[in-house]
Amino acid sequence: MRMRLCRLLVLAAPLAVATVTTTAAVAAEPEPDLRALRYVERAIAWYPESSFRLLENTRYQTAQGSYRFVSIDRSCASTVLSEQPTALIDETTDSIWLGSVGQLPGEAVANNPEALKNFLSSFLPEALRSAMNLRVKVEWDSTPRRPSAVIPLSLLVDSGFGTVRRAAGVTADGRFLVMAGEAPLKEDPVAARRRLFLGSELVIWDSAAAERAAVEIVEFSDFECPACRGKWPLIQMVLGKHGSRVRHGLVSYPLTAIHPWAFRAASATWCVGAQDPQLVIPLKETFYALQKDMGVSEVTTTALDFVAGNGLDEAGFRGCYLRDPSIAAVHGQMALGNAVNVHATPTYFVNGWMVQVPDGSWFPDLVERLLAGDEP
Repeated sequence: MRMRLCRLLVLAAPLAVATVTTTAAVAAEPEPDLRALRYVERAIAWYPESSFRLLENTRYQTAQGSYRFVSIDRSCASTVLSEQPTALIDETTDSIWLGSVGQLPGEAVANNPEALKNFLSSFLPEALRSAMNLRVKVEWDSTPRRPSAVIPLSLLVDSGFGTVRRAAGVTADGRFLVMAGEAPLKEDPVAARRRLFLGSELVIWDSAAAERAAVEIVEFSDFECPACRGKWPLIQMVLGKHGSRVRHGLVSYPLTAIHPWAFRAASATWCVGAQDPQLVIPLKETFYALQKDMGVSEVTTTALDFVAGNGLDEAGFRGCYLRDPSIAAVHGQMALGNAVNVHATPTYFVNGWMVQVPDGSWFPDLVERLLAGDEP
């Protein structure tokens, strides 16, 4: 079976006692919510001729305010992307938490903040360890904030080289857990992501395009991911066709729970990029060429051979590779991916539009429309 995405499902389904699902048993037509529908349309992966409809929009009341559970159906020709996104909307703060929502035993901890924190602090690490072999700790947000119906928390995920922060939230009544961060519902996620990438030092701009190219393709990938290798020729073809009008940036997103050497390759990539960003693509292609036979023990040798073969400073590379500068950078890149809801590789953002499973039948046309200043 051909792999289309390398997925690490750090989502609510395996974490919660029960996953929220929407079925035909929901009798009443949900109250319309055009803002939530538009936000989700622009936030999840774009695909041609997708249709969206609201499946559920249920309001719940807590002592801190009200929130809504929202479920939306997206239908399209892609079996991978035909899905039912879920979200929590905090009506007190007018914010959205878009991600997998799982149901918790709310009655046991309802309106008891300490009981809720104690429950999740013990339950989540064990659930993630048993379901996905992930080692995590729960950290509660101590930043002063106005009362809200959804309480933020962080999962500190062990990467093998330290911890990576992943945002999550739990409703104040203890009913729902959402594996996502908070965003203003009034904000356009496409524009917000484009601004974020352009202002981030974690994106390695590895092509020769102008700094203010008309289109930016930001790629979140994992050098151990077969799907990333498989999609790269299409991206490379688009870059070659448009030259300086399209700029490419790489963000490493190693799926450390399923890919044992990916973090090392990401560290090497950061260190090479620090010396010469335009050598990142050749390094990527080197790892892709060796991907099927690569093991943990070969990554360092492969990277050092590349450094020597391209005239880079070996001492500078050794002082960076698997040391604090690159480890912190890769953790930052992984956290950046978490912040924009990356949960599989490769994931691309084209002028802020999320793209997964790009295909030659439509992806070049998408870039052409964006070059012309149009929306998809």
